[in-house]
Amino acid sequence: MRCAILGGSGFLGRHIGRSLAASGMEVWSIDRMLSAPGTAPWLAGQVHADCFDLASWWDEMGGAEVVVHLASSTVPATASEDPVEDAQTNLVGTLRLVQSLRQRQARPRFLFASSGGAVYGRPNTVPLSEDHSTLPMGAYGATKLAIEHHLRIAEAQFGLPCRILRLSNPYGEWQQPHGVQGVIAVFAHRALNGLPVDVWGDGSVVRDFVYAADVGSAFVAAARHDGRARTFNIGGGVGHSVNDIIQTLEKLLGKRVERRAHPARPFDPPVNVLDIRLAQQELRWMPQMNFEEGVAMSVQWLRTAP
Repeated sequence: MRCAILGGSGFLGRHIGRSLAASGMEVWSIDRMLSAPGTAPWLAGQVHADCFDLASWWDEMGGAEVVVHLASSTVPATASEDPVEDAQTNLVGTLRLVQSLRQRQARPRFLFASSGGAVYGRPNTVPLSEDHSTLPMGAYGATKLAIEHHLRIAEAQFGLPCRILRLSNPYGEWQQPHGVQGVIAVFAHRALNGLPVDVWGDGSVVRDFVYAADVGSAFVAAARHDGRARTFNIGGGVGHSVNDIIQTLEKLLGKRVERRAHPARPFDPPVNVLDIRLAQQELRWMPQMNFEEGVAMSVQWLRTAP
């Protein structure tokens, strides 16, 4: 079975690609920036192309039975700064891709990485199940949700088989610590270098974290899933506060981590934890990595990362 990962050279793409290859799939990565030779030995091939331009990569790799859509030009902060660009690039780009598949009468299994932290909005109940109301509080979540709806329409209208994976907050090796996303990588990098970490409010905000290799196994399960459900929460299923992260790092590093306090942000829900029971039941998937062990793995990778 041949699989195309849109964004396969990124942090999540590497974990998902490695898991798919280990399951026996022939994995190709489609990216604007390719992995350096030898750094992703699980790949059967790479294509330097615009992920949303099907003609630029589909024939070169000989088509695909599975497409994993990880491509995104934004994160929540940048999407809110320019929601027009976010929609034009990510929503319209995905629509162009799906339309091209329809024109070719190609129906690969289409796996989309959505956001369990962004599409739900403020939680009415915790943990959040897949049937919780979806009222995004920012452009990033609105675009992810719009793509979800269009994929459901594509399945209904021309039989494109889709699975939507609403991810919590992935972390682990290959997550770069210099961006505006990935609090564990950012905090660990700063702590390793003796720098203070930024804490908004009192550090009690709770989020759901999932180790990236566990995300990879979830995509393997979704690629082979033949049940009725189409949307799955993929997370750790347990909440950890900002204070928990700092205390875990202090324990691992054997030293105090300096905090730089900022006023609480009104748009931060106090708690966001995903209900992962549907994935357990239908995908036969459960996260395997313990939170503390996963953070330790992240710290170890950062110690040796170039």
